[in-house]
Amino acid sequence: MDFQQETYTPDPPCPDKRSVGMSLASLILGVVALVTCSCIYAAVICGSLSILLALLSRGGETSMNVMGRTGLILGSIGLVITFSIYIAAFLIMLRQYGGIDGILQNYMNLYNVETIEELYQSMGMI
Repeated sequence: MDFQQETYTPDPPCPDKRSVGMSLASLILGVVALVTCSCIYAAVICGSLSILLALLSRGGETSMNVMGRTGLILGSIGLVITFSIYIAAFLIMLRQYGGIDGILQNYMNLYNVETIEELYQSMGMI
């Protein structure tokens, strides 16, 4: 009997699916979110994108590289600081003016109007 002996050839190692480009973009956006935490639009957009790109940079792997992890942390810190600043500013404004009614009354005095409808018209909302 002729037996053909099959030789075992190991499969080539799986390539690393983690994306270095997304990790780098996440890191850069995380730094921008942290630096611009007093500008709500830039910080929220950059922080959210930083977190998203850091999570996507894993590429199906179970771990992140150092740049992705750093981008995730910086983006999260930037978002937390931004929301903390704006929540504190809103609460201070509510305390200073005595609530939403006080804020509206101040705006009505500022625009020299008597009713809320006139205020909306003068601000161009209607």
